[in-house]
Amino acid sequence: MPSPRFGCLLAALLLYAFPATAQDASIEAPSAVAPGAAFEIAWSGPDAATDFLTVVPRDADEAAFSAYVYTRQGNPARIEAPREPGDYEIRYLSGQPYRPLARRPLKVDGGQARVEAPAEVGAGSRFRVFWTGPNRALDFLTLVEAGAPERAYTETAYTRAGTPLTLTAPEQPGAYEIRYLSGQSYRPLASARVRVTARRATLDAPETAEARTLLQIGWDGPGAAEDRIAIVPAGAPEGAATTHVFTKWGNPARIEAPHEPGDYEIRYLAGRAGQTTASRPLRVTPGRRYGAVRVSGAVAQQREGLPEGAAVELILDASGSMLQRQEGERRIDLAKAALHRLTQDALPAGTPFALRVFGHRETGACRTDLEVPLQPLDPAAAAARIAGIEAMNLAKTPIAQSLEAVAEDLAGVPGERIVILLTDGEETCDGDPAAAIEALRRQHPGLRVTIVGFAIDDFGLKETFREWARLGGGAYFDARDAGALGLGMTDALQLPFELVDAEGRVVATGAVGGSSVEVPPGEYTVRVRSTPVREIPGVSVEAGATAEVRVD
Repeated sequence: MPSPRFGCLLAALLLYAFPATAQDASIEAPSAVAPGAAFEIAWSGPDAATDFLTVVPRDADEAAFSAYVYTRQGNPARIEAPREPGDYEIRYLSGQPYRPLARRPLKVDGGQARVEAPAEVGAGSRFRVFWTGPNRALDFLTLVEAGAPERAYTETAYTRAGTPLTLTAPEQPGAYEIRYLSGQSYRPLASARVRVTARRATLDAPETAEARTLLQIGWDGPGAAEDRIAIVPAGAPEGAATTHVFTKWGNPARIEAPHEPGDYEIRYLAGRAGQTTASRPLRVTPGRRYGAVRVSGAVAQQREGLPEGAAVELILDASGSMLQRQEGERRIDLAKAALHRLTQDALPAGTPFALRVFGHRETGACRTDLEVPLQPLDPAAAAARIAGIEAMNLAKTPIAQSLEAVAEDLAGVPGERIVILLTDGEETCDGDPAAAIEALRRQHPGLRVTIVGFAIDDFGLKETFREWARLGGGAYFDARDAGALGLGMTDALQLPFELVDAEGRVVATGAVGGSSVEVPPGEYTVRVRSTPVREIPGVSVEAGATAEVRVD
């Protein structure tokens, strides 16, 4: 990056020829930071090509600068504090010439701790907290009820991540304190009061809808991380939820109407506790009876008929959510049983096989491990390895990282690469699974990624998984229970197909030789995602009947 002094002479000449006019600028930043700490500066100003932000001693000359960052590099800007304690100023300097357009005092404090936060935040909302302090290895910020015992803590954010840190407000309104706690003694070094206020929301939705139709529900509310729109039977108890969609997926929210006619409520559920902050009635009327399509034929990849040279990699989610119970059993145990049946009954011994697992090795980590490197399938050895997998509480979900590793896991495979992801949740490690899938397909056009979603209640997440599977040349199987999970895992080995309606929309996906797929009556095209793609147009589906399609 060129020095600001480099353009000084040219800037002076330009100023002589075209005198500058005053322009407003402002700076938002913490009032105190620790020596050498990286911190953020939010700014407004003309953002000319050579404008920059700098930190200088408070009594420095008007045109002085030391460490600096150009405004063109982004907002907020990130800069390091001086390493010597003292009184400083943050300045927004015009680069034509060096003239302060805004300034803000900054104390670089080597000993005391301070915490700065909004005086009021909404329940469940995420907010930034600026801090200064000794920043020892285990120091952290926490949010507790006002008057809580001295060493109490709940959610933690370690100061080693820099300032500001982001905390999540409790779902219960009231008076709270943000505390800077020493990681050695849990002694509070600084605190700030914050009031958590109740959230309010409104809904804009139809009063009636046909069963199984797609609804668009407008909402106005805090949109916090755990907030969701749910459809429940009329009079259902507080916190009850059947079909729901998280507000983070967008506004209006897209959600499917219940399958059974009757009286329901649309509710805005706030936070993890699911407190209702808005509701409106919904009457579901009988809709069209559905029909079904079953696709079979010689292209089906049965136990004895996987393509020559094909390899199969299973990716298993063993993160904390897989410890939840489904039908009286832990999800991880049901998933392991499905994988056991797949490796014993569906896949022939000797098939090139790999198993990758995440969430089972380290709490709070985005770790993924290749438990069975690519090798001819040994059913007994695979069964033993699967039996030893245990989900770990608080482990994260690195879906993108696991998919990115597939290229190396399956390097050297001469034939088709079949990747099956079994998961009950979304990416939680800031990865981009869609980009990872697209990169895999560019590198290996014959590779396909199929996703089996287990016990997914979030309609938005289902739609996301369907899109990922489409990008991966595979299919999405929605496994609501253990039986559907077993079928989904078996169907995932088969060639996928799509049902395309008259408007060119993909309305469902399935597997050749697999289970039938339900769709509304109408005319469809069956698109088999083989290489090359095969299409069978003019498939007519009638209510209550199954259309049989054969692909030879």
